[in-house]
Amino acid sequence: MKILSTIGLLLSGTVILLFSCKQKGDDKQGTISGKLTNSGNTMVYLERFDDKGEYILDSSKTDAEGNFTLGNKATEKDYYVIRTDKSNMVFLLLDGKENIQITGDGKKMEKTYTVKGSEDCELIRVIKDFDGHLTDSLNVVYSTRRETDPSKKDSVGPVLQKYYATVTEKFAKEFISAHPKSLVALSTIRYLDQQKDIQVYENLLISLQGEYPSSKFVKDFEVMVANLKKLPAGSQAPEIRLNTPEGKELSLSSFKGKIILLDFWASWCGPCRRENPHIVEMYKKFKNKNFEIFGVSLDENVSAWKEAIKKDGITWPQVSELKRWESQVVKLYQVEAIPYTVLLDKEGKVIAKGLVGAELEQKLVEILN
Repeated sequence: MKILSTIGLLLSGTVILLFSCKQKGDDKQGTISGKLTNSGNTMVYLERFDDKGEYILDSSKTDAEGNFTLGNKATEKDYYVIRTDKSNMVFLLLDGKENIQITGDGKKMEKTYTVKGSEDCELIRVIKDFDGHLTDSLNVVYSTRRETDPSKKDSVGPVLQKYYATVTEKFAKEFISAHPKSLVALSTIRYLDQQKDIQVYENLLISLQGEYPSSKFVKDFEVMVANLKKLPAGSQAPEIRLNTPEGKELSLSSFKGKIILLDFWASWCGPCRRENPHIVEMYKKFKNKNFEIFGVSLDENVSAWKEAIKKDGITWPQVSELKRWESQVVKLYQVEAIPYTVLLDKEGKVIAKGLVGAELEQKLVEILN
């Protein structure tokens, strides 16, 4: 689902953003100001992203001491970026009315920034700090164990991964309980177990629907929760038996005994094509660990499908009914947006759905190790 892509990429430092409806009320514009060390006479930008690209909403040059002021030109409640360059940026959840103050090292913004003037923006910082500190700490433990006892380097990974999953799940539940009316809480659902934590999802959805009934984020989350309930984790995945680009029939069940990632995509889908390079690298990393990807294309033109496979470097099995959204497999798996993934265990049962980007790779590391 798009919402999971947004959440995971926000935490990893890049983001594909969704739009929400503008909230009614006072249209008074706020400001975004602050001081960035090591950044005298440097351009600072306020940007917004969507699937078509990035848009600069305002810009300002810092003075010799690094002070700057921007207009808070957010037009609707959504995620925006403050940056000096492509490698130094922070994400803010704004509606245009806040007066935000940001401080930090302009050369290392993501790791050093502080933010005041918006509870949502402060909560983003809390999540990023939690995840960063936990990951760094576990990496130190892993590296130390590899150096002091190389014979146990392969056994320590799964132990640390299990610990990471336990700690992050606890953090997510506590965060959601403390901030059920913040859209930022959606950034923590990546830490939850889709099978056993569905009630947490539903409770958060009810709370956000009451607070932001018109938000695109909330509407996408509503679709996600509905899909989880239709084909829940632990249920048997429906069989898929379609033709490859060469016209040969191939079935999903023929890969039983492997961890399978069902990848729904299409050559005409821009977000799918942008996600493909990441999947290609992930496939190289895991394909020798009893893992396979089963691509299901919603194309209708076999030539365009083949061209996209070749251009994107896709080497895993592919099938399609060549009927776009009229494909029967769309109904079987309740696919409402692509890219969309379903992760299956060795028996063909659903492990998780809608995972992409960083959260998908993290789940695979947990399972395959």
